[in-house]
Amino acid sequence: MKKYAYHANYVHYNSKIHNNIYLLICGDTIEGMLDGDARVPDEYEIVRFENSAIFPGLINTHTHLPMSFFRGMADDLHLMDWLQNHIWPAEAKWISPEFVQAATDLSCVEMIKCGTTTANDMYFMSEHIAASLHKAGLKGTVGVGVLDFATKFGTCADDYISKASELYLKYQNDGLINIALCPHAPYTVSPDSYKKCVEFCSKHDLVLHTHLMEAKSESADSLAKYGKTPVQIMNDAGAFDIRSVFAHCVHLNDEEIELMGSKNVSVTHCVESNLKLANGFAPIGKMVSAGVNVTIGTDGAASNNDIDMIGEMRTVALTHKGFRCDATTFPAAKVLKMATENGAKALGLKDTGVLKKGHKADFIVVSFDSVMMTPVYHPVSHLIYSGNCNDVTDVYVNGKCLMKNRELTTIDEQAIKANAREWARKIVN
Repeated sequence: MKKYAYHANYVHYNSKIHNNIYLLICGDTIEGMLDGDARVPDEYEIVRFENSAIFPGLINTHTHLPMSFFRGMADDLHLMDWLQNHIWPAEAKWISPEFVQAATDLSCVEMIKCGTTTANDMYFMSEHIAASLHKAGLKGTVGVGVLDFATKFGTCADDYISKASELYLKYQNDGLINIALCPHAPYTVSPDSYKKCVEFCSKHDLVLHTHLMEAKSESADSLAKYGKTPVQIMNDAGAFDIRSVFAHCVHLNDEEIELMGSKNVSVTHCVESNLKLANGFAPIGKMVSAGVNVTIGTDGAASNNDIDMIGEMRTVALTHKGFRCDATTFPAAKVLKMATENGAKALGLKDTGVLKKGHKADFIVVSFDSVMMTPVYHPVSHLIYSGNCNDVTDVYVNGKCLMKNRELTTIDEQAIKANAREWARKIVN
């Protein structure tokens, strides 16, 4: 089995920065680290990254990968107007296996070039999303969407769950793809359907991934329709008692935060999407204090308008400092942990999210060569506050190189972008 010793000026190993270190890799697994001045055993091939740092691959815990083809289609609108009058009609008209595959291919290019190695996706025609991720060499928790009404993807909640069962059987032993179940939201999925989803996920030990309390009106609407808030529906369905990821959670009250914290629930914070759609500021400081596992997601490119996790980390750090009038809130190291270790915990990826012995070799190389990255005092702060996606030079998943010196190695970037432009011409016309 091939062995490599990757040398960088800085390596984020065991959640700490080490200077002048070799990261030792055997096949798809990290063997450990070695001092940069030590002699590397002959069986290792040495790869050097000059003026660079090695970080864990970033984990995007909430996105809709095929929505990259709707990037910029409907900007500057309120959430429900954006969703009901623009996005849903566009999906009804255009979504097909070919669309989903091509749009996910475009998102794979963006993720690799931005240092994301794992995505927790929520959409439909999920078999094509899984195939695209697999071809690119990226990891994905691929969620099968569930609704209470018929679409071109299925007829009812039971039908959507049946499709998830088929996909689970196909990928249950895969090294890159895991399957999740994704009831869309309490305003599109009934309490009874949520219970069915929880039962299915519990039976197969799968992630349940859903939107929760993104819009301010959700609680009042749910009380009028069901006599319960969305949080009460989740709790009654048992969603807080299994491995679940709740996207947004902007409008939680203190009692709901305490409940979710007591259950060690995972919440994915999508600050840029929340800002753009003017949904408000998720109280993630309170969530962290209560025991909630807070992670970072970008949402889809239709509402962000990118899936750049480096940019998202910076916005998380800066927004909450300003919101709380406290410059010590969410320091760089904590934000990086949210985008790596916390994300892996939320998705049940026990061998990912931290670079350490025995974990999978999912890592990115960030150059400190640009003028905005010069000089270097604190590498993690540099990544969060000075870095951007163009500083990511190399990307590895399970020890396999997906990008070398900014050139993709597994998929054809130029062909994928050309195909995306062709789709855009169809959509506009």
